[in-house]
Parts: sequence; structure tokens; C-alpha cells
Amino acid sequence: MLNDFERKVLRIIVNYASQQRRIPRMDELENKTGRNRAHIRESLLELERQGYIAWDTQSSMEHIQILQAWEQEQSPVRRVQPAGNAVKYFTDY
Repeated sequence: MLNDFERKVLRIIVNYASQQRRIPRMDELENKTGRNRAHIRESLLELERQGYIAWDTQSSMEHIQILQAWEQEQSPVRRVQPAGNAVKYFTDY
């Protein structure tokens, strides 16, 4: 599961790539996120580790490939209510 900043970086990269047809440069990411290079680089490495991007040559941002544009959602836990209460409402009243 991505933290808020990693999710933000992923959304910026995906949106930028779809609108500008290229991956944003590091200075553009710094400008859009308001964070420093080290924090952005750490988030990019985490995105790569979790399989959202591929970044073979980590010397340049233009080598980033987007593998998955959206965060993987975990299925919500569904609570089952006992059927007795619902049926009782309609049969007793």
C-alpha cells in the first residue's frame, strides 16, 4: 500500500506523461510536490519496488516506465448481518 506522498508522485507522473507525452524531470517533480530530491528519489524507488514503475537506469528520469497507473485497492472487509433481524422486522410488524 502506498503512502500519501508515493501516491501523489505516481499520480503526477501518470498525469504528466499523458498530457506532455514525457516523464517529468526531477526539478519539475520538486516544484509540483514541494519536496527535495532525496525524498522524491526515495519514493520513486519504493514505487519501483512495489511494481508501479520500472526504472532501469536510475541516472535519468526519462528512463522511467509506468507499469501500473493506479494503486491496487485492497478488497474491503464486508460484514454480514444476521438474517434473523431483517426477517423478523417484516414478519412481526
